[in-house]
Amino acid sequence: MKTLKLTTVFLAVALVFGSTSCKYEEGPALSLRTKKARIAGEWTIEKFVDADGTVDNDGGDLVYTFEKDGTGKISSSSLTNDIVFKWELIDSKEKIKVEIDGFSSEESTILRLTNKEMWIKDSDNDETHFQAK
Repeated sequence: MKTLKLTTVFLAVALVFGSTSCKYEEGPALSLRTKKARIAGEWTIEKFVDADGTVDNDGGDLVYTFEKDGTGKISSSSLTNDIVFKWELIDSKEKIKVEIDGFSSEESTILRLTNKEMWIKDSDNDETHFQAK
């Protein structure tokens, strides 16, 4: 009977950790927060990495705010009005699609997603590394 209880507990733990594990190239291996919950919040750009490896550490003062309902805005002290966008997770939550105010749409592969970091790679293989504000 004790073995059955231990097996049940082990299976329950494996199920919980298996359903919340990440599959992003740069990790993390495990998170208890959903992908959508990790994206929601305010982000600034830590750095850009071009496809050729050139690093630009000047992200400016832009603040990207992602809401859990799939809306968001880009704000800055130099912008008169905020830029409004919609976002969604696509391709089994491996990519994020951002549509800016109905004009342009960009799909990016998520490389890393933690509570404090989000790294994405666009179709030109340029990476943007965000950090939580």
